[in-house]
Amino acid sequence: MHMKFPMRTLASLFLLAVVAAWWGCKPEVDAELGEPFDKLEGMIGSWELGSFSQTDLQNALKESRDLSELYIDGVVTPLQIVLNDDWSYSVSIEKGRNYFGEGGTWGLDDETHPSYLFLYTEVDGVASDTLQYNLGGVVRTFDNVFDIVYERPCDGEPVLEYTFSFNRIQ
Repeated sequence: MHMKFPMRTLASLFLLAVVAAWWGCKPEVDAELGEPFDKLEGMIGSWELGSFSQTDLQNALKESRDLSELYIDGVVTPLQIVLNDDWSYSVSIEKGRNYFGEGGTWGLDDETHPSYLFLYTEVDGVASDTLQYNLGGVVRTFDNVFDIVYERPCDGEPVLEYTFSFNRIQ
């Protein structure tokens, strides 16, 4: 049995679609966004690790596990990173593996739209290694959280992702 829609029903549906589209339109906002904020200024400061998680990139579900206890035990001071305005940085760590070196200089891939943080480590004042991390987001001067994501590779492909979430302490 084949059912036909009367012309009147099709016209009503068309009219309903036009009215819904018209109501769905939003008015244009005529306002200023203001000056863009300084991405560098927001990152400068002292940061203390608040949480640490691991994501298995090989797992289809991309499950993440909270492994904060590897760094935070409530007794010793958690991992701290200080990013200075002269592009130097320092690390203090009492518990957990150090993925950031002892200190050196730091930089960004793009100062106006950064995606990566670079740490240029030094040993006894001599450049040692360049470490690259994804930024979990841009940090503004009033933000109190700073995420660094390290992709751990195997045979050139990332297999694990470590997310270090820092809280501003200064």
